[in-house]
Amino acid sequence: MRTISGDEARALIESQLGTHGHGVFTVLAQYRRDDAVAAWHETIRAVEEFINLPRFGIADVRLRAWLCAIRLDGAFVSDPGPTWLAVRQALAPHLEPSVIARFTRIMLYAGAMGVAFAAHGQDARSATITLDTIGGAVDYFQSRRRHFVSLLYTMPHACSGSLVLQPYDALTVLLPQVEHSCIAITGFHHKLALLEALPDFSLEVDGIGAMASHDFETLDDHFLEPERASIHVMAELRGDQFTMPAMEPVDGRKIFSTAELRNGVKLIGAIYEAFGLKDSDFSAMGVLVVAFARYSRDDYYVEIEKDKFRSMLRAQNELDPAELETLLVNIPSDYATNTNAYQPFLDLGDRVVSNVNLLSRFLYSFKNVHLGSRRRFQIHAGFIFEDMVKRDLERMGFTVTNIKRINRKEFDVVATYDGVIFNIQCKNNWIDLSKIEAERKLFVRYNRSLTNYYSRALKKERGREHLLKQELGMDKVVHYVVSRFPVIGADAAVINYNQIERLRPAGRVGA
Repeated sequence: MRTISGDEARALIESQLGTHGHGVFTVLAQYRRDDAVAAWHETIRAVEEFINLPRFGIADVRLRAWLCAIRLDGAFVSDPGPTWLAVRQALAPHLEPSVIARFTRIMLYAGAMGVAFAAHGQDARSATITLDTIGGAVDYFQSRRRHFVSLLYTMPHACSGSLVLQPYDALTVLLPQVEHSCIAITGFHHKLALLEALPDFSLEVDGIGAMASHDFETLDDHFLEPERASIHVMAELRGDQFTMPAMEPVDGRKIFSTAELRNGVKLIGAIYEAFGLKDSDFSAMGVLVVAFARYSRDDYYVEIEKDKFRSMLRAQNELDPAELETLLVNIPSDYATNTNAYQPFLDLGDRVVSNVNLLSRFLYSFKNVHLGSRRRFQIHAGFIFEDMVKRDLERMGFTVTNIKRINRKEFDVVATYDGVIFNIQCKNNWIDLSKIEAERKLFVRYNRSLTNYYSRALKKERGREHLLKQELGMDKVVHYVVSRFPVIGADAAVINYNQIERLRPAGRVGA
């Protein structure tokens, strides 16, 4: 074991990025493009259903709990029949047969892959590979779903061989590649950003791997991208401020459908209507997404001939068709680039293909871009973020005060615990996390400007802490900045929201 830093660490990281990027390309290059896209597309559908079914797909809470507790260990792999049959029988009254078939197929794969990983020294019950129960497998696949989609985007660029990737083989072939290379590529890009942002960054290196002195987590709970004010938070904390639109019926026996996509377009518009979203390009894009959904197959896949697709783009009058095609159709490129891709369509030459999930994901991202530049929304989202922090503090046992202003000095969130005042500045400054891979130097520069700004904010708060002491009659004040979007920094008083649990008082667990 030895410690490396600076140029030596950079050289190692860049070498590993090259190796893993080449590894992904080499594996994909064996397969025929169209077969690989179709097989992996089907696999992603099954995995997405596997994730969502125990969480949202059935209303029976006891059935969901029973499902999540089912073991997928060696005993299951040796004799899966009884469990497989029990699951099919339990789900039959609730879901259509094709959904159940895909769910049980992923269940079998998860058990087999967990045993295989363990046989190769990767414990299926470790912190990162949790394939020993259905509930654990749901968490596992949810943590890898972005990598799965990135592989799909990469296939038109990389797949040029003659082998046929069969749907029933796709997960077995590509999941080890996700574990070995895809996760590593994302991690090494983060390490490069840490290296450039932190003077004391180093790597502990041995013959097996490299352990970083610092880490950086970009995602929220359930591996979701951070947002200024997500649709779920708006519904929870501002549900009384918008009117739910009339929704069309959804087939409860399916997990995903075009009806659900159309309802999503309505819901996004209604929730953010107060900020003028319906008056923007979002309306035109929403109409287009609904039009694309008319070309769905099996209420999920969307496939449109290229000429027809372009005529649809030309038929609308709000957006430039060429710019629109760039927004909607992924340009074939390498895996690292595709980790931040949001275009809903893949270009397969004479046609473009997508699915209801990719269309919904794109529209949600498109909404964030258009709202992000609106000052009114920025201000409103700031207040929502303060309420999110207050909610979380109360869950952790803090007493949140009503203090907003003392002697014309404003405070974001002031809470107390065990005789100590917690003065928390809530910062909802947007950071484009895609720049970590795409334009790292720009990301590091903006990250540095934010951490400097947060440092000045803390200094300002410390200079007026006497106001809080006088108001609350307590002698001790601690100051924090909680950043909605994660930043890289060395100041322990700056806490990324996805690590807000660091504020939890010692000795308190749960809430």
